[in-house]
Amino acid sequence: MKQSKFLLFGIRNKIMVCFLVPILCMIILGILSYRKAAEGMSAAFRESARQTVEMAADYIDMSNSYIEAEALKYVVDADLGRYFMGLYQDDISKKLTLIDSTRTRILASQIGNPFISHIHLVPGSSMQMISTKGGTSTYGVYEEYMKEMEESGGDGTSVAKWTDHHTVLDEALNLDPEDSILSCQLSAKNSKALIVVDVKADAIQEFLNGLDFGAGSIVGFITRSGRELVAEKTAEGASSGLPEGEPVFAGQAFFPADAESGSGEVDFLGKRYLFFHNTSESTGAVLCALVPMEIVTAQAETIKQITFLGVIICSIIAVFIGMGITLGIRRNMKRISGSLEVVAGGNLATQVYVKGRDEFRGLASAANNMIANNKKLVRKVSQATDKLEISAGEVTESSGVIHEYSRDIAQAISEINDGMEQQSVHAQECVRRTDTLSEEIREVSRVAQSVEALVTDSEKMIHRGMELVRLLGERASETTAVTARVEESIEELKKESEIINQFVATITDISEQTNLLSLNASIEAARAGEAGRGFAVVAEEIRKLADNSAQAAGEIRNNVEHISSQTGVSVNNAKQAGSMVALQTEAVKEVTEVFQSMNASMEALFDGLKEILVSTERADREREDTLEAVRNISLIIEQTASSASVVKNVAENLQQNVESLNGTAENLGDNMNGLKSEISVFKTE
Repeated sequence: MKQSKFLLFGIRNKIMVCFLVPILCMIILGILSYRKAAEGMSAAFRESARQTVEMAADYIDMSNSYIEAEALKYVVDADLGRYFMGLYQDDISKKLTLIDSTRTRILASQIGNPFISHIHLVPGSSMQMISTKGGTSTYGVYEEYMKEMEESGGDGTSVAKWTDHHTVLDEALNLDPEDSILSCQLSAKNSKALIVVDVKADAIQEFLNGLDFGAGSIVGFITRSGRELVAEKTAEGASSGLPEGEPVFAGQAFFPADAESGSGEVDFLGKRYLFFHNTSESTGAVLCALVPMEIVTAQAETIKQITFLGVIICSIIAVFIGMGITLGIRRNMKRISGSLEVVAGGNLATQVYVKGRDEFRGLASAANNMIANNKKLVRKVSQATDKLEISAGEVTESSGVIHEYSRDIAQAISEINDGMEQQSVHAQECVRRTDTLSEEIREVSRVAQSVEALVTDSEKMIHRGMELVRLLGERASETTAVTARVEESIEELKKESEIINQFVATITDISEQTNLLSLNASIEAARAGEAGRGFAVVAEEIRKLADNSAQAAGEIRNNVEHISSQTGVSVNNAKQAGSMVALQTEAVKEVTEVFQSMNASMEALFDGLKEILVSTERADREREDTLEAVRNISLIIEQTASSASVVKNVAENLQQNVESLNGTAENLGDNMNGLKSEISVFKTE
């Protein structure tokens, strides 16, 4: 049972397991690599195909934008605008020249842009239509065409910018509807006219034929109303599997209704496809692509086959190599184990032999060296046994001396340990007091910082006060100037009052003269009798006027005198205000000087606090250094005390070991005889 268990865990089985584990890892790695590669290739192919579809749709949209720009060029043409408005109807020469030149231009645009099928300029019913379709002189198409566009989605006043059919134009111009797939139509400004540019279906078809997503892929261009162009990439020699005369994309369940772009796996004609689509914002057309799923995973399947074949080949090679190595190892192991069994029996004259130039040759050499060294060792042990008997006696004598010395060492170490403990107590007290000093220094530093903050705030308030005092000084200066101006104005008012008094005196003189004149007129009227009665009435009125003037002059004089007295008072008040403002200005200057002195003192105090704070910080750093040094001293003392204790214990153990050594020395002599008998078993010759 033990032998079969030993074979179960033998070297051969272990080596085979070692070879099979990497093979198993290779198999797992291959499976994981295949899955990862399949996922990565599928994702990369999906992203690449999606970008190709988007780029193709962008290319078609860009071509359509060029077509729209071409139509816009004729919309903004001034000469065509006048033609559409009927301004050239009376000038046949200009009209024909414009029609010929415009036809030449649209023909050049048709030839220059491979995506343009035809260009049509559709004016009102009374004018001729201009088109790249040669030999046409069509009239009266506009209203009918607008009606068709209205029925297909227009609002009655304008048409959709893009459409995929124009039956009226096809019939009027004898056009093939299959020649164009889309049409850009823009309304002319300020007139009833349309510019229609047809997109060539063959150009879109040729572009679709150039898109290659692999054999079996299908690409389509589908308009809003369901018209579609389809291109299929068939394998060489294979025929198309698409149904003839039936739409490929339009009407399918997977065809998008309103999504702009997207992708997904779909079923089509009994096969699994990867479906991509991108909708144009301007035209509403959809560019689609169906890619067979076998194309997506084809490369991953190739990797799977290569990995599977590589794993099988590597497994076969590993099995054969493992079996060969296992057989060689088993043979050499048998040779080595047989020789070592002989050596274990005591025969040190045996040699170990192996085949090959691998590590087993080194193992055999090491075994032979071991046998040779054991042989030398046995010889030396045999010779040393006699010397050991003599040394055992000397050890007994030396152990007594060592016992005395160890006793003295233990006593001295005990005294050192007591001293170390007292030093440790003093060091701890020093550390405690240093910590107390540290807390006091920190408190001083905190208070200094608080004072520094208060000084900073005070300095800011002083600066603010100085600024306010400065503004107050400026306002006081302005007040002084205003007061001076008021004083000057009052002086001027006083002068004007004196002038008014002069005017009043003049009025008074005139009133007296008028009164005297009225009196003389009354006397003369009395002398005239009845003939002078009317003159007497006039004289009486003149007298009344003179009296009223004298009365008004008196009132004016009284008011002027009152104004003059008030003006004098105002002048005195203005002078007093000026004096007070001057005193206020001086006070503001003194306050400013006081604030400046306070500011200088606060700055000096602030500098002193900064020095105190710096000194406190420096003292705190020195305190920390001192505290660290004291802690180190305390730690060293504790370590020394601990070491002394250890040495004491060692000394005590040494004393005990010396006592044991005496007994060991006594037993050593007894063991010598047993050792000699054991050594005699080995054979060195």
